[in-house]
Amino acid sequence: MSKPLLSVRQVNKAYVDGDTSTQVLNGVDLTLQAGESLAIVGSSGSGKSTLMHILGTLDKPDSGQVQLDGNSLFDLSSTQQAKVRNQQMGFIYQFHHLLPEFSALENVAMPALIASVKRPEALARAESLLNKVGLSHRLKHFPSELSGGERQRVAIARALINRPRLVLADEPTGNLDADSGEAVYQMMRELAAQAGTAFVVVTHDQALAKRLDRVVHMQHGQLQELAN
Repeated sequence: MSKPLLSVRQVNKAYVDGDTSTQVLNGVDLTLQAGESLAIVGSSGSGKSTLMHILGTLDKPDSGQVQLDGNSLFDLSSTQQAKVRNQQMGFIYQFHHLLPEFSALENVAMPALIASVKRPEALARAESLLNKVGLSHRLKHFPSELSGGERQRVAIARALINRPRLVLADEPTGNLDADSGEAVYQMMRELAAQAGTAFVVVTHDQALAKRLDRVVHMQHGQLQELAN
């Protein structure tokens, strides 16, 4: 098998509050190939969000190693990590985090503009992605003019604008109707096939989880592979 895109080795994380220490991640191991999709399931408080924050370099493990394309993410400077997040990762959260003063088109184009993509190309990419999530009629609308599901679809398009190697998604279809959720799933499959993009998806949607390549269950800060 080829070298994994993502490699997580013995990652530990505890949170300390006064004299109390709570172990959240306990020796997590995980590998993911380019183009592979992985669902993480588990109860609230099991450590799923903490693991996602560490994979995205938004939090730091107490020990262990996370490598993306063979590069150890926590050996990088904060500036280098920010560049990796912008150019090699996409993030989809339960809350959309759209910029209220920009249109849907501008929100989606923003990460490409930050990555120094020329404005016409960035806007063209953004329009294509918004078409794919069924929002061709909402390009110039501002977040306040969109429904919750529409805002989430804009956020999903924004996460994909720079054609990332890895997408980290927390309940990406949680606020979507069945048709919109299906459109998002098909976009994921297309990116995986065409660009080798890998997806790590935290979800309570069992139907979505079963359609991904692998499913792991997080319990007591550890991951267990499930038959899919």
